[in-house]
Amino acid sequence: MKHSDEHFTISEVERLCQLYLECELSLQEELELEYVLSHDGWHSPLIDETRQLMVVSRPVKFAAPRRRVTRWWLLCTAASVAIVLGTIGIVWQNVKPAGDDCIVYVSGERVGGEAAHEIAEADVARMQQFLQAVSGQKAAERAKVEQFMNHIHSSK
Repeated sequence: MKHSDEHFTISEVERLCQLYLECELSLQEELELEYVLSHDGWHSPLIDETRQLMVVSRPVKFAAPRRRVTRWWLLCTAASVAIVLGTIGIVWQNVKPAGDDCIVYVSGERVGGEAAHEIAEADVARMQQFLQAVSGQKAAERAKVEQFMNHIHSSK
């Protein structure tokens, strides 16, 4: 190829592209042609096709699988979770007050005994109502999706 300070004509560039497509260029010449095509504004069907093929023919580098790191990370995570759960269990046994199986805080004040049970049961009832409402909405949405899918399949 020409030296970098010399300029190509479009016919020379097209001839080089033809040689590239016929696999007649060396690897070094292919790299130089790729450089010329990426830095000069030559356009023709042959030149544009060669540019596209150069992009496709670039080697693809795949990341090597990192199984050991993933396994090590999983083991560390499992160990950390086990330590945290063990610590919470020990603390819970030491902090748990005797006699009160239900404690509720209302506006920062501790409530125990029957009043705590009533408040907790009311919260549980409200949560169950919420879950029933959500499952009803989910069933309605699922029915709409099934109706839509049936409509699409029947229109084909």
